[in-house]
Parts: sequence; C-alpha cells; structure tokens
Amino acid sequence: MIINLWLFLSISVMFITLLVITTTMIVNKTKLKTLEVEALKIKNIDIKTEGEDSLRRQLNSQNDRIAVLEAIITDKNYELNESINHLQ
Repeated sequence: MIINLWLFLSISVMFITLLVITTTMIVNKTKLKTLEVEALKIKNIDIKTEGEDSLRRQLNSQNDRIAVLEAIITDKNYELNESINHLQ
C-alpha cells in the first residue's frame, strides 16, 4: 500500500511538472509570436512612411520645377523673344 502511494505521488509530481513546463512553453511561444507581429507592423509602418516621404519629396521637386517654368513662360522677355522668332 505504501509503495502504491509513493508510486502515485511520483507519477503525479512528474505529470504536474510536465504540465507546468508545457504550459510555460505555450505561453512563451504565444508572447513571442505577438512580439513578432508587432515588430512586423512597426516595420510596415516605417516602410509606408519612407514611401510617403519619398513621394512628398518628388512632388515638391516637381512643383518647384513647374513654378520655374511658369515664371519663364509668363516673363515678358520670353514673349518678346517668341514674337521676334516668329517674325524671322
């Protein structure tokens, strides 16, 4: 009877230990996956921000070029030069 009790207690302790280890591993894997997802979201936001910044710089550059071209076209000397060229 005493041997059966010790056997039961030994098996119980081993089962509980395995249960605790398994539960700890599952919880840690879940936390790790959550952190990986958050890191990917942050990386995605960074890539999106970099793309938007690049697009904004290109748009500003194009707007500056358009402003220069508008200034050239509306300049009275340009109109005068075009009139002279048409007369020749």
